[in-house]
Amino acid sequence: MAESVGAYFEDHRESRDLGRLALRGGAVSVAMQYGNGVLQIAAAIVLARLLAPEDFGLVAIVTVLTSFAPLLIDFGLGDATAQRHKITQSQISSLFWLSSGIGLAIAVVVAACGPLIAWIYHEPRLETIALYFAITFLLFGVSNQHVALLRRTMQFARIAKIQILSTLIGIALAIFVAICGYGYWALVLRPIASSLCIAIGAWLACRWRPGSPVLDDEVKSMVRFGLNVVGFSVTYTVARALDRIGLGLFYRPDQVGYYQNAVTLYDNSIFAALIQLHTVGSAALSKLQSNPAALRQKYETALSALAFFVMPMAAILSVTGQDLTVILLGEKWREAGLLLSIIALRGIFQVVEGSQGWLHLSIGRADRWRNWGIVSVATQVVALLGGLPFGAPGVAVAVVMTSLFLAIPSIGYAGRPIGIGAALVIRSIGPQLIGAISTAAGGWWLQTTALAHYPSFVRILLSAGFCISIYLIIVVGVFRFTEPIKVAGTVLQGQLWRNR
Repeated sequence: MAESVGAYFEDHRESRDLGRLALRGGAVSVAMQYGNGVLQIAAAIVLARLLAPEDFGLVAIVTVLTSFAPLLIDFGLGDATAQRHKITQSQISSLFWLSSGIGLAIAVVVAACGPLIAWIYHEPRLETIALYFAITFLLFGVSNQHVALLRRTMQFARIAKIQILSTLIGIALAIFVAICGYGYWALVLRPIASSLCIAIGAWLACRWRPGSPVLDDEVKSMVRFGLNVVGFSVTYTVARALDRIGLGLFYRPDQVGYYQNAVTLYDNSIFAALIQLHTVGSAALSKLQSNPAALRQKYETALSALAFFVMPMAAILSVTGQDLTVILLGEKWREAGLLLSIIALRGIFQVVEGSQGWLHLSIGRADRWRNWGIVSVATQVVALLGGLPFGAPGVAVAVVMTSLFLAIPSIGYAGRPIGIGAALVIRSIGPQLIGAISTAAGGWWLQTTALAHYPSFVRILLSAGFCISIYLIIVVGVFRFTEPIKVAGTVLQGQLWRNR
């Protein structure tokens, strides 16, 4: 046991296998994350038929108001643990007790703010929802460092398995409660059950146990690093939550419900993969922090491959979003389908914007990441003010425009200390970006003309095939860009060989 625990505290070293391990970890993580996404979407399908839009809206109001809480609990200490060149068990014990203490404090604050939230939104039910949601923050605090140690040793498949199992248990409980007729309580109890399962799974998977804390200069440095990480994370999360906060203040709960389910479908098809790849990318590139040239090369390769696969997925989701939503959730959610078609376009640009964290964390400049978070939230506020008068569709357009304007500047700022700028980004994603935009435009033209009177399911199949063809013709045929396909083939071949 001592030997296995010691592996979590080995120094970061550059190795020949790093690229292979990162690719394998990324592939497995994304595969597991999409398995988790399938479960989430399946839950949305079932619960959307058992519950009313108002139920989703009520819980979404509390969810977005407290969405920054897990980031405060983490305090950037998870990234500090994964990124740090050298760590000791005593130092991680200090971070564990700090995260646990913050988790307890935030749980108390959220529970105490329940009456205030209910008063602001003129909805008494929000008070009890906030009280129960507070439990999840306590559970998050006691599992954070265990998950971070698994990330440090690049055990992403194990993390993903824990997440999938916890999601499955939370979904099963939610469906049972909904069938029993308890309405929005199904959505309240679901994250509590999932958080409890993650805490148990993390402690079982990572055999390290916290000891007495120590407050040395290295711990203080890690806390300062974490403070900068959480500075960005909180501002970015607030920026992402402003859309639903604004809708909740000026429109009915059912409008928030439509928007929330559109975001849920987007998150579990596009955004969740980007989040998962952030943990892989930052952990892998951190091992190259002493070799900027290699870091630049690996970043360019990773961004190019990610854009090749995610950008067309976002375009296809935009084209088929309305039909897909109606088929999955039912006719009463058609309005959410229109919103999904708009929001999905954000994925084309979020591929680039989301990779900035790889650079900030790998070179140890979380302070610059925090600074960019301020720019991000300010831009989001301006866009939201412009979109709110036009209701949920206007807000969705504002969200997409924010990512469009911030994508390349975010990488130019993040990569400046090691010579990564707009030229590298454009070289990495230029063909994919042109292909994805052309795919979305062509797909929308086909949907509104030739396929307008076809059944929804047939429209989805024909539109998806048409979009894939356009993308491959432009990116592979015109630009002769095939490297990501070769990389994917290598990863798949290695995985198949490993499983023999």
